[in-house]
Amino acid sequence: MLRGHRALQGLMQFAASFDMTGQPTITLPGGFSAAGMPIGFQLVAPLWGEQSLVRAGMAFQAATDWHQRRAGGCVVAESGWAAFGKL
Repeated sequence: MLRGHRALQGLMQFAASFDMTGQPTITLPGGFSAAGMPIGFQLVAPLWGEQSLVRAGMAFQAATDWHQRRAGGCVVAESGWAAFGKL
């Protein structure tokens, strides 16, 4: 378990700069490591680029099933992207 200052630093190192600039980001599941740990990736858009990120996320999820998988090989129900409608 991560604790203290190093834990906070580790959790924020990839997001803090975008939080400070106000740039929108989206993080998506991208698979699993050989040890079964989840791997994700983060996309960043320019200011006011949220719609592009949502479209990219929807396209990635339409092309893959990583968003339906859980550690241990479990597959879950469809995601809730339909709630966003057509963008």
